[in-house]
Amino acid sequence: MVEMGRREEMIAKIKELMLQPERIRNIGIAAHIDHGKTTLSDNLLAGAGMISEELAGKQLVLDFDEQEQARGITINAANVSMVHNYEGKDYLINLIDTPGHVDFGGDVTRAMRAIDGVIIVVDAVEGVMPQTETVVRQALREYVKPVLFINKVDRLIRELKLTPQQMMERFSKIIMDVNRLIQRYAPEEYKKKWMVKVEDGSVAFGSAYYNWALSVPFMKRTGVKFNEIIDLTLKGDNRTLRQKAPLHVVVLDMVVRHLPSPIEAQKYRIPHLWEGDISSDIGQAMLNCDPKGKMVMVVTKIIIDKHAGEVATGRVWSGTVKSGQEVYLINTKRKARIQQVGIYMGPERINMEAVPAGNIVAVTGLRDAMAGETVAEEQIEPFEALHYVLEHHHHHH
Repeated sequence: MVEMGRREEMIAKIKELMLQPERIRNIGIAAHIDHGKTTLSDNLLAGAGMISEELAGKQLVLDFDEQEQARGITINAANVSMVHNYEGKDYLINLIDTPGHVDFGGDVTRAMRAIDGVIIVVDAVEGVMPQTETVVRQALREYVKPVLFINKVDRLIRELKLTPQQMMERFSKIIMDVNRLIQRYAPEEYKKKWMVKVEDGSVAFGSAYYNWALSVPFMKRTGVKFNEIIDLTLKGDNRTLRQKAPLHVVVLDMVVRHLPSPIEAQKYRIPHLWEGDISSDIGQAMLNCDPKGKMVMVVTKIIIDKHAGEVATGRVWSGTVKSGQEVYLINTKRKARIQQVGIYMGPERINMEAVPAGNIVAVTGLRDAMAGETVAEEQIEPFEALHYVLEHHHHHH
């Protein structure tokens, strides 16, 4: 989906970044239904140049039926990846699909386990809802660090005609409510550390639909003022809005700056996620996100691809996933051979020979593997208890 000349350049960039886990961010977006998760995902991708603007912008110009088809390039994707430049350095941001419906309990937990950070999206008009609380709780339970995006601010300006002062009060209330959830559900040692703040830019606000966003660091750096944004919104000058305060820049800056890399996150997440012996070689390799250790990956989603067949997407915790590699499917108790190995560029898979720890990988050859499967080079403790997988399996057939 990325144009040709840029495509080669982008592949080269991704190949380089995938070897530097400190430059990787594995994240999700969590929101109450209809608070704007899909629009945000699609417009981040478009802004980062990973899909054409036309494709993402379609939702604004098509009639309803067509809209349904074009809507949500990201909706069925297991993962989409973006490259973002922050303070002169490139970063690879992997956005993993986190199911929005809480009733797929297992799927949500599974997705939360593969990410290290999450963008919580809250509708500025509706505020924090019961479902917002549920997804936040699930993220924090899995040691996933949050940042906050307050969406649909255009509606406060246009429909509710609030003054800047009233808007700020509304933002403060939402931030307070989110921080209350963080204090309630975050692991003890992160209750304080993980609170979101306007001052440091772990909170951003804007309109995913109209493609603009603001944060304090961005306003300081660029001199763009909230009042200008209000005027442009009232005028309906969406083009200038997008240019002055681009959604993807503000939100992806926040992701890079505040959400942890795999190197950082695995140190405190692995002991929580894995029940095996942390002092073992494999435990240490996972703790340190070591590409030279024994390979361990966990499958988050299986997609049926009309060319490649079953494609398993998952998180590599240690070692390196290689094509042709013999592996154990720990839960299913059998061996398999990995065929193709790839990583994502936008929504498409790019084949690679080998993909190291810290990345989100797509592999073929794991026939009949299920989401939640632990795939490893040697027999180890699984990441997920078997009864959980079975009950889940049964639930889908």
